Amino acid sequence: MKKRRRRLLILLIIMVLLVGCWWFNTFTLTQNVISIADDKIKGAVTIVQITDLHGASFGQNNQQLIDKIAEAQPDLIAVTGDMYSAGDNAGQATALALLATLADEYPVYYVNGEHDNDEAFHQDLVANGVHVLNYRVEEIVVNGTSLCLYGINNMYYSPTFDLANEFTLDPEKYNILLAHASNFAAFSDFGIDLSLCGDTHGGQIRLPFIGALNNRGVWFPEMTAADNGEAEYTKGLYSDEEHQLFISSGLGNYPLPFRLFNRPEIAVIHLVPAE
Repeated sequence: MKKRRRRLLILLIIMVLLVGCWWFNTFTLTQNVISIADDKIKGAVTIVQITDLHGASFGQNNQQLIDKIAEAQPDLIAVTGDMYSAGDNAGQATALALLATLADEYPVYYVNGEHDNDEAFHQDLVANGVHVLNYRVEEIVVNGTSLCLYGINNMYYSPTFDLANEFTLDPEKYNILLAHASNFAAFSDFGIDLSLCGDTHGGQIRLPFIGALNNRGVWFPEMTAADNGEAEYTKGLYSDEEHQLFISSGLGNYPLPFRLFNRPEIAVIHLVPAE
């Protein structure tokens, strides 16, 4: 009888630990902080990127998320799509309320993903002060640094995709592109200095020393980077020397509420002058 109770107790402890691990990895926020130095940066700029919320809430009215963003003291916020899941009206309302609240405090720049590609939603964002950059560009100056912010709403790319068909690059300014899904080769060919993307969820499940379990249908994409094309770009900062790509693993979960070694994140990107 004692052995049975002991086994039940051990099983209960294991279950509690597993549930705690699942909850911590799937529903608790972290910051992913990076710093990028460039000669075009004259004064420091802090960007917070949020992406792939999928209608999630962190605290009542997303207050935990709002507080986490405030801690970073951003000069602007970049939003790179899938802020709610398609067909989720409650999630859409959550996303709109969050972005409207943020737009009251910060300049917010947004591009959509495949889930939040809805014109009525975009109009609501604009009405609440959000800058929707679906094939638009805005030039701003932050702390003496001239920035060009580009936004595209592509979820898929043809072999002939070329940003030069839509935009003219100013090489004197620091050029930032917001796009839901990455296409690093095309972005670099155009001359974008920093591309901010989401979509991957960081693979959602990550394994130590291996990285993402799956991205774009490719298993273990970070282990097979030589021959898997864009799928290797799963989470974090990538560089081809002159150009940078940053992919955030985002905040929400889709299609299943499960993350591992890949907590929901806000990205805090510090642009600093080159020494």
